[in-house]
Amino acid sequence: MYCTNCGRKLPEDGSPCICGAQNGNFNTQPPQNFQAPPQYYAQLPVRPVTPVHGMLKRFASSKLFFMCALLFTVQMVVSAVSSVIEVFTVLQNQAYLLERAPIGTNFNVKFNVNIVPVQNILVLIGLWLLYASAKKTDTPFMSTAGVTLFKVTEILQIVGCGIFCGMLLLIGLLVLLASSGAPNVTNYTGLPDNIAILIVGIAFVVGLVLSVLLLLYSVKMLGVWTSLQRAIQVGVLPKKLPGYALALQGFSIFCDGAAMIAFCVLNAWILIPGSLCSMAARVYVIRCMAAYNREVAGMEAGSF
Repeated sequence: MYCTNCGRKLPEDGSPCICGAQNGNFNTQPPQNFQAPPQYYAQLPVRPVTPVHGMLKRFASSKLFFMCALLFTVQMVVSAVSSVIEVFTVLQNQAYLLERAPIGTNFNVKFNVNIVPVQNILVLIGLWLLYASAKKTDTPFMSTAGVTLFKVTEILQIVGCGIFCGMLLLIGLLVLLASSGAPNVTNYTGLPDNIAILIVGIAFVVGLVLSVLLLLYSVKMLGVWTSLQRAIQVGVLPKKLPGYALALQGFSIFCDGAAMIAFCVLNAWILIPGSLCSMAARVYVIRCMAAYNREVAGMEAGSF
């Protein structure tokens, strides 16, 4: 039953409507053929489907996107397996030395474990979430969970770069104060003090500049992912990926190639498959990013 004065649904315990207590009208009997106001039957607004939704869904479910996610997965698995084998080999060598060492000899067991960065794991999960969401045929929309993980990786990168830049500035300040207080301090490089300080200063400036550039890059990419997230939600045209994002992937391929050559020279054969997989994955990342920019440019030209 509904109140004849305000249209509110009457309380289940039979008490009068709250509007009667306010206005002095306690009429709780509904008239014949009473109908509630239309707003009580209003439905939630339906999300409009735009051509951008179709473009994003088609792109994220493509074979190119699938190969990008697959190769990235293979690269991470191979790197993880290589790290485990490397650690196992080090432990074997240490056990061999301990068996043949005199009693009472102390060993410092030191080895490096190449742990897969948390950021790469988040990117990998995000890629597969986007692909799985795009493959669904029961809805024209995609989930934004994958893009949210991309944004988390950029936020972590921004925080890390900010901390690193702050540490560099602090160290530079301490070195400057120490050098000004003791200009004739002896260094262990065999070089004159002024040359050694100049080399350290150049390395400091280069490190700081690279850190700032990486910080700005992460801030820019955070805006790109936010744009993509909004495009998935409401169907507006997203931003294109910046050209230096593709250039950074190309530079990473160069670094992977240089690392592979170093592994060959050092006979670290177990690490070579990881470099090969990383190079292949980054090639497909570049192809995928370029294809995405072409799709966005085509939507811009067509004025969807």
